[in-house]
Amino acid sequence: MSNISFVKDKELLEVTPVENIFITQFMPQAPELAVKAYLYGLMLVSNGVSSEEDAAAALGCDETDLHAAFSYWQTAGILEIVSEEPFRVRYLNIKNCLISGRINTSGAAYGEFVAKLQNVLGTRILSGSELSRIYDWVDVFGFEEDAAVAIVRHCLDKKGAKTSVAYMDKIAKTLAGKGALTLDAVNEAFEDEEKLTGGAAKILKRWNIRRMPTEDEIALYERWTKAWGFDDDGIDLALKELTAAEKPSFKYLDSILESWHSGGRVDRGQIEEEIRKEDMIAELARTALLRAGIRSKPTKAHRDRFREWHLDWSMSAELICFAADMANKNEKPFAYMKALLDDWHNEGISSVKAARDRYESAAPVTSRRSNSHKHALNYIHSDVKYTEEELKKLGISLGEEFYDDEH
Repeated sequence: MSNISFVKDKELLEVTPVENIFITQFMPQAPELAVKAYLYGLMLVSNGVSSEEDAAAALGCDETDLHAAFSYWQTAGILEIVSEEPFRVRYLNIKNCLISGRINTSGAAYGEFVAKLQNVLGTRILSGSELSRIYDWVDVFGFEEDAAVAIVRHCLDKKGAKTSVAYMDKIAKTLAGKGALTLDAVNEAFEDEEKLTGGAAKILKRWNIRRMPTEDEIALYERWTKAWGFDDDGIDLALKELTAAEKPSFKYLDSILESWHSGGRVDRGQIEEEIRKEDMIAELARTALLRAGIRSKPTKAHRDRFREWHLDWSMSAELICFAADMANKNEKPFAYMKALLDDWHNEGISSVKAARDRYESAAPVTSRRSNSHKHALNYIHSDVKYTEEELKKLGISLGEEFYDDEH
């Protein structure tokens, strides 16, 4: 191995002293290799040997394991790793360290735990303060030791070998908040996180966005699937609704799924029925506005109003289009059409015939411009009819005599 150096503390004697506190407080809990490494290094220092190239071979281990063994004792507070390259170790007087409060007795109590952590960390050496934060996972939050090791491993796999303990601590606190304290619960939480990340990543891939999803995007996906109960089919249908969007986003997708969820539509059948209704409302709005002389594309406010008339008030598409035809040429056609339909709804008028009779009675529901009345009455007595294709798009099927419908 690379030359390992030992720096003798000035108070060590020229013998091989093993203090009783080491034997009683530290050695019983320590891993076997850690004990061997400490005693071997102590022997060398006590006899004035400052370096040893074959220390690993003498102890029957490799460099990584030997470094981990000395890291264990640094955590306990009875020696210091002065440098990593070259690897240099300073032995400390345990009695003086005890008096000064330097000794970390928790490090001795968690000997096996530290050894497991070091196996995961590899050549990386954690400081005493970093290990103290990890000890808190067990002492304060109640994690199983193996669960804490699994958290460290997961963070290293996800973020790399230099992942900060602060990030690990954040993950541990999140898991503790969910009550995932056992190894099985932690592993299950990580598997669930992988599924959520994968699901959100598929959405980005569908939009040809080549990056990993953010925490906020993963949180939205979790809400859709866990809190609201959408499956992949439901989300796929929502994605199809965004096909024409210039810049599809999770926020836009969330607005669609939220509207479906608030309406109690979660499974594929319910969603497909909702989409069918939305398409029908959109076509009804487009057709009616054109007949009213409005050439602009229906807005969301328009569609909401048509949904109210057709679905909430159960007004037929024929009646709505009839009101649109009557509003044609009016200075404010949409407002005029709305006034007509509001009045008809209040008076219980639900058919074109009833609406026609109401106007032929020469008792208009509300005061309107004379040219609008003239246009409406002329239209009532004209032979204008909707084409079969237009009616089909609106989801209605009538006979030849459109305006003679009694329903």
